[in-house]
Amino acid sequence: MLKSYKTELNPTQEQMQIIHKTIGTCRFVYNFYLAYNKQRYEKERAFVSGINFSKWLNQVYVRENPKYTWIKEVSSKSVKQSILNADRAFQRFF
Repeated sequence: MLKSYKTELNPTQEQMQIIHKTIGTCRFVYNFYLAYNKQRYEKERAFVSGINFSKWLNQVYVRENPKYTWIKEVSSKSVKQSILNADRAFQRFF
Protein backbone atom coordinates (compact mmCIF):
# COMPACT_ATOMS: atom_id res chain seq x y z
CA MET A 1 0.00 0.00 0.00
CA LEU A 2 1.29 3.45 -0.93
CA LYS A 3 0.71 6.44 1.26
CA SER A 4 1.02 10.06 0.36
CA TYR A 5 0.74 13.35 2.18
CA LYS A 6 -0.54 16.55 0.71
CA THR A 7 1.17 19.64 2.06
CA GLU A 8 0.25 23.23 1.45
CA LEU A 9 2.77 26.00 1.92
CA ASN A 10 1.69 29.54 2.65
CA PRO A 11 4.88 31.60 2.75
CA THR A 12 4.82 35.20 3.82
CA GLN A 13 5.70 37.95 1.37
CA GLU A 14 9.25 38.10 2.78
CA GLN A 15 9.67 34.34 2.41
CA MET A 16 8.40 34.56 -1.18
CA GLN A 17 11.08 37.15 -1.92
CA ILE A 18 13.77 34.87 -0.50
CA ILE A 19 12.46 31.91 -2.51
CA HIS A 20 12.40 33.89 -5.75
CA LYS A 21 15.85 35.37 -5.11
CA THR A 22 17.30 31.91 -4.40
CA ILE A 23 15.75 30.36 -7.51
CA GLY A 24 16.95 33.24 -9.70
CA THR A 25 20.47 33.12 -8.30
CA CYS A 26 20.69 29.35 -8.75
CA ARG A 27 19.48 29.64 -12.34
CA PHE A 28 22.07 32.35 -13.06
CA VAL A 29 24.93 30.36 -11.47
CA TYR A 30 23.90 27.15 -13.29
CA ASN A 31 23.93 28.90 -16.68
CA PHE A 32 27.10 30.83 -15.83
CA TYR A 33 28.93 27.59 -15.03
CA LEU A 34 27.83 25.99 -18.31
CA ALA A 35 28.82 29.05 -20.35
CA TYR A 36 32.15 29.39 -18.55
CA ASN A 37 33.05 25.74 -19.14
CA LYS A 38 31.92 25.86 -22.77
CA GLN A 39 34.06 28.93 -23.40
CA ARG A 40 37.04 27.43 -21.61
CA TYR A 41 36.71 24.15 -23.50
CA GLU A 42 36.65 25.95 -26.85
CA LYS A 43 39.84 27.84 -25.96
CA GLU A 44 41.89 25.33 -23.94
CA ARG A 45 40.17 21.95 -24.40
CA ALA A 46 39.90 21.70 -20.61
CA PHE A 47 37.08 21.86 -18.08
CA VAL A 48 36.74 23.30 -14.60
CA SER A 49 35.22 21.00 -12.00
CA GLY A 50 32.19 22.17 -10.08
CA ILE A 51 34.13 22.40 -6.83
CA ASN A 52 36.92 24.48 -8.39
CA PHE A 53 34.36 26.71 -10.09
CA SER A 54 32.59 27.26 -6.78
CA LYS A 55 35.86 28.27 -5.12
CA TRP A 56 36.76 30.59 -8.00
CA LEU A 57 33.30 32.14 -8.05
CA ASN A 58 33.28 32.92 -4.32
CA GLN A 59 36.92 33.80 -3.75
CA VAL A 60 37.87 35.57 -6.98
CA TYR A 61 35.01 36.48 -9.29
CA VAL A 62 32.57 38.02 -6.80
CA ARG A 63 35.36 39.99 -5.12
CA GLU A 64 36.62 41.36 -8.45
CA ASN A 65 33.10 42.11 -9.69
CA PRO A 66 31.18 43.84 -6.89
CA LYS A 67 28.02 44.03 -9.00
CA TYR A 68 27.63 40.26 -8.42
CA THR A 69 27.62 40.40 -4.63
CA TRP A 70 23.94 39.43 -4.74
CA ILE A 71 25.13 35.85 -5.35
CA LYS A 72 26.24 35.76 -1.72
CA GLU A 73 22.85 36.94 -0.41
CA VAL A 74 21.26 33.49 -0.74
CA SER A 75 22.11 30.17 0.84
CA SER A 76 25.55 28.98 -0.21
CA LYS A 77 24.31 25.39 -0.17
CA SER A 78 21.71 26.05 -2.84
CA VAL A 79 24.28 27.83 -5.04
CA LYS A 80 26.78 25.02 -4.60
CA GLN A 81 24.14 22.41 -5.42
CA SER A 82 23.19 24.22 -8.62
CA ILE A 83 26.87 24.23 -9.65
CA LEU A 84 27.14 20.50 -8.94
CA ASN A 85 23.94 19.87 -10.92
CA ALA A 86 25.36 21.84 -13.84
CA ASP A 87 28.62 19.90 -13.52
CA ARG A 88 26.74 16.60 -13.88
CA ALA A 89 24.79 17.92 -16.86
CA PHE A 90 27.96 19.20 -18.50
CA GLN A 91 29.79 15.91 -18.01
CA ARG A 92 26.93 14.01 -19.64
CA PHE A 93 27.08 16.31 -22.63
CA PHE A 94 30.85 15.99 -23.11
